[in-house]
Amino acid sequence: MHLTKALIAEFLGTFALIFIGAGAVVALDPGNFAAIGLAHGFVIMAFAYAFGNESNSYLNPALTVGVVIAGEGSVTAAIPVFIAQFAGGIVGGLALAAIYGVHAAHQLGMTTVNLDITSMMGGLMLEAIGTFFLMTIVLNTALRGVAGKFAPFAIGMTVAVCIMSFGPVTGAAINPARTLGPAVGMGRLTEALPYMIAQFAGAIAAAVLYRLVFKNAVGDERGDIDAETPAF
Repeated sequence: MHLTKALIAEFLGTFALIFIGAGAVVALDPGNFAAIGLAHGFVIMAFAYAFGNESNSYLNPALTVGVVIAGEGSVTAAIPVFIAQFAGGIVGGLALAAIYGVHAAHQLGMTTVNLDITSMMGGLMLEAIGTFFLMTIVLNTALRGVAGKFAPFAIGMTVAVCIMSFGPVTGAAINPARTLGPAVGMGRLTEALPYMIAQFAGAIAAAVLYRLVFKNAVGDERGDIDAETPAF
């Protein structure tokens, strides 16, 4: 894989995820979580199909860390991808702030726990479990290759259904870049840290499970979408 192309693809994809996904939160009715979920899911799906040959289009630093822990990527190759994803998320948040202003509706799509529904710990558990599900789907559909060309659909729809399920409770970011981008735009960084810790924890747990149980379950062959593209 050409590293420059991969980094540009991850930056653009993560920027689009925040700009369109969080932007949908700003622009749409706050209760329309089906449309908001699909906005996120379709962006992930589109960029995975568009840049599948350049990068795996995870658009998510927690997934990048998880792939390494799962034994499907190298640390040295993952570090610049990790940085590119966070950079894309931050630029996406700043772009939303420039367009809508820091007093925009729904806090620029910033994800926060609805304490009228659950506790802070309950919200962080939702983020960890949702990221666990997403990491599990990525590892088994894209890297283990069981879904072939349908892996981007499975991954994008996992994000969408998580938003539909517990978006009203936490925003269902399940992605540290999605969490950090709007928080930077709003200037509220400290509120993003617990979310990000929970998301990384969920991804790491799924990666450990994959490495111990699923990694060699279908031999070394992978589906067509990943056949020409290593993890990093």
